[in-house]
Amino acid sequence: MVSKVLVVDPSKCSGCRVCENVCSFTHTLECNPARGRVSVVKLEAAGIDFPVMCRHCETPLCEKACPVPGANRRDTATGAMKIEYDRCIGCRYCMIGCPFGAISLDISTQKVIKCDLCDGDPKCAKWCPEGAISYVRADRANMLPKHGWVTNMAPALNAANSAQTEP
Repeated sequence: MVSKVLVVDPSKCSGCRVCENVCSFTHTLECNPARGRVSVVKLEAAGIDFPVMCRHCETPLCEKACPVPGANRRDTATGAMKIEYDRCIGCRYCMIGCPFGAISLDISTQKVIKCDLCDGDPKCAKWCPEGAISYVRADRANMLPKHGWVTNMAPALNAANSAQTEP
């Protein structure tokens, strides 16, 4: 089976936050973005919104940061890095270890949460009205046009950085 990955195109994201709500509802039956496994980040000065979720890294730093062997494991069917809650001690080192900030704390359960690819059917990609999130075969992900959005977003990101560093 060829694995699939989530691909984000920030140039298509409208900041509607449908992904956050559908994710929280899928996992908790509650529309509460704070309980979702995807977060939309807004760079106000640049006028950019983009969803952030677990990248299911080949060499996951969350797993390396975790002091408990087996508390994070790769799902062989989907390729997702999943939290094994029966082993997790709640130390939150995985949150610190993730360079993308894709692991958060569920405010109701006080447990760490992250994208689990909805067991191979990610609802964020299915419901994104702008098509900013897609779930594609890993061998096709590199074929998607990336250079275009980077070129288009670079001036906006530079403006945002300038605005943040000015006194």
